[in-house]
Amino acid sequence: MVAACGRSSDLPVYRLSGLADPYVAATHQLQVMWWLSLRNRRDYTMLKIVPDPPHDVHSLEDTLIQATDYALCAATVVHQAMLLHPKSPASILMMTSMHELETLRALLETALVQVQTPKEPRNLH
Repeated sequence: MVAACGRSSDLPVYRLSGLADPYVAATHQLQVMWWLSLRNRRDYTMLKIVPDPPHDVHSLEDTLIQATDYALCAATVVHQAMLLHPKSPASILMMTSMHELETLRALLETALVQVQTPKEPRNLH
């Protein structure tokens, strides 16, 4: 139970009754003072110290090029792993992964060609 006893300077002083532990009483007093300071404020906005990062707006073409590069890097890593451990029990899985990544690269390159082609029909003279 919190009761206001009086004021010293700008902050009200509170007497906490019914709380045996002084740490708990002090914690409750701080919480009440914080709540009252928020209630007395007119502006509840919080200022951000760090601004939001800029939004990178990529076109579909840029995204496809980046995805093709990542697929090429992944295929290169799998190829190097195959060269380092050709007799490994996981070599079949690595070969399968390499085949899937090469297929992915081919699909991405096909999509990239479709994006780069002009949408209007060409005149054949």
